Amino acid sequence: MSTVAPAPNAVVSLEQKEPGDEESVGIKSSEEEHDNEVSTNNIGWGVAFGLALFAGVAILSLAVSLAIGLNRNDNNDAQATAFEDTGGKDINPNLIIYDEALAILESTPLQYKKVPSGETLSYREYNAGQPNVLVVLPGFMADDSMTSILAVMPELQDHYIIAVNPRGWNGSTMNKPIISHEENAEEVMELLKLLRIEKPLVMGLSTGGGIAFYLAQKYPDMIKAAFLVHSIPLSGLKYLTINNELVVLKSIEEIRASAILPSDDPGMIYELFKSMSTEPYHFIPKCHKLNDYFVRAAQNMPGSSDVSVANASFNVTPIRTTFALPSEALSTLKTKLVVIHGSQDFIAPWQIVEPLIKLAIAEQWAPPGKLSFYDDGLSHMGIIDSPNALARVYRQALVEQVLV
Repeated sequence: MSTVAPAPNAVVSLEQKEPGDEESVGIKSSEEEHDNEVSTNNIGWGVAFGLALFAGVAILSLAVSLAIGLNRNDNNDAQATAFEDTGGKDINPNLIIYDEALAILESTPLQYKKVPSGETLSYREYNAGQPNVLVVLPGFMADDSMTSILAVMPELQDHYIIAVNPRGWNGSTMNKPIISHEENAEEVMELLKLLRIEKPLVMGLSTGGGIAFYLAQKYPDMIKAAFLVHSIPLSGLKYLTINNELVVLKSIEEIRASAILPSDDPGMIYELFKSMSTEPYHFIPKCHKLNDYFVRAAQNMPGSSDVSVANASFNVTPIRTTFALPSEALSTLKTKLVVIHGSQDFIAPWQIVEPLIKLAIAEQWAPPGKLSFYDDGLSHMGIIDSPNALARVYRQALVEQVLV
């Protein structure tokens, strides 16, 4: 959980390109080898259209999840069954958190503001009046309801939290297509100006990390710091994890196909979310009312296809990717950027995120002191199955990187 210090030996198995190479800097193990070794031709279009993504391009269909993606051993299956049979009272340590989150969610009205672009963005305000203002941006097929968990954590009780649903997310309009996360960041800033919010912290969960990055990079005088929590990689998200192997999506058509939910059935969507957890017996019970909000967010996200393409084309590094040219965005950072990720995350793949961040720090792609990295050891669904651990790491990073 410690910050990765910038050191020349911080990265192994990463290759610096020769001067003049069009990719500028390449991550051979993270980009080229996966591109060369694994292709979606191996899974076929029948499977590709049965996939959906939670973090931009990584939700699997229930059939695929049950067959290869639940990541449980037999002991975990038994514990999960016992958890469901008992209502989780004796096993799941998070039930009180879910109850408190539901209470604050249902007592906090969803509000709406029309921004100058013509879109109407929805948001909730939790714990208004607290000194640390935190704007939270949701992940793919999530919305403001998941932020209710953060709002009840002891580590964030001094936070005034504004949970924003960007254009294309549940609760907000989508009058025009989504082009990029940068464009969504502009609309979120428009909302913050209307709300007269000054110098907030920003947290992007999963896909929301792309929007959080641009808020920090484009508006350094208006954002105090940005936290990318289990975010899409800084070089974009174009991967599926199938049977513990990384599959690279190589066309816009495949990216859009992967964003299709396999079913409107709430039970199937719940199982998709649960399959991303490495602690399924600590996951929210299907019968809990808070889960109903989570499922509805997935069912009612009009911009899922566009957002998936935005995830793939997101790139703020000097690496050329399949969908984006090299970028100097990191080098222009004036606001601190804190990346929190976990070794159990196979949705925004750890094997891509971790070496990339270490390389960025070692090679000083960002100005000194502006980029830091914390490993929380959690899965992509850590906010649900391990909220205490996630909140502790966030608080540690906040104290060490911002409140110093």
